[in-house]
Amino acid sequence: MKILITGSTGFVGRHLVPKLITENHQILELTRNINVSIQLYGTNTQKYVLNDDQKALVQHVEEFMPDVVIHLASFITALDDYSSLIKVLNSNITFFCKVLDAVKSAKIKLFINTGTFAEYYKGDDNFDPAYLYAASKTASRSFLDYYSKVCNFKQTTVVPYTIYGGVDTQKKVIDYIYDSIDSEVPIDMSPGEQVLDFIHIDDVTDFYLKLIHSINELPAKSNFKLGTGKGHTLKEVARIIETILGKKTNINWGGKAYRNSDVMYAVADRILALRVIKWKPNVKFEYGIEKYIKKNS
Repeated sequence: MKILITGSTGFVGRHLVPKLITENHQILELTRNINVSIQLYGTNTQKYVLNDDQKALVQHVEEFMPDVVIHLASFITALDDYSSLIKVLNSNITFFCKVLDAVKSAKIKLFINTGTFAEYYKGDDNFDPAYLYAASKTASRSFLDYYSKVCNFKQTTVVPYTIYGGVDTQKKVIDYIYDSIDSEVPIDMSPGEQVLDFIHIDDVTDFYLKLIHSINELPAKSNFKLGTGKGHTLKEVARIIETILGKKTNINWGGKAYRNSDVMYAVADRILALRVIKWKPNVKFEYGIEKYIKKNS
């Protein structure tokens, strides 16, 4: 299958693309990080270096004629200052629309979009973005609705919850908890009572693969909340890590205040994924933490 992917050198992308290569899919990366792409994937993917020439992008995509688009690229921030606003709009709205415009004549079968659990501040099914970033992801869905209707392709939005495991260039909350083990100075964190659904990167990438394999089973439009369906507080995560390592974390719980818009409960309802494509996560949290520790020790 021919797959166009954005965000291929990001956290999810660098774990997903090798699996796509293993399955012998033809891959076209839309990338600004050509050197990183070459380091990661060599000549196993086709690469288009993004620029301002939309006509050239459209022509290149039409020549490739993808069956599926996987959109992972995004600018993520918890800030809402003007500088961050411009970056959010450029990446999450303008670039998103550039991709949609580029594929509108390519006769794609499926567009896989990526959202965020922060679009659901109250932890229910109602859009209520917690951050400016989340608001941009919610707004972008309207553009996807338009193009999928006009161009007659299926669309699905994947909403990953708290991803962990693997290797990333940016630290995640579990990294800070783990790093505190060897820290001489206590690490300031929030009070740690927020309940989050931690899903391993292996399950995340397997879910994207499952979507590709399930094109015929997917409805015209779908929204999948991607998690385990089980929540843990940050303090519970710290205790699990302590139990596995037999060492104490060094965290100053409450050293940082909750942000005004912090999501306090974010646990995925995975019923739709089970019902529509018969998918469920395979990596139990404790085992995933053990894998994480082995990889980082």
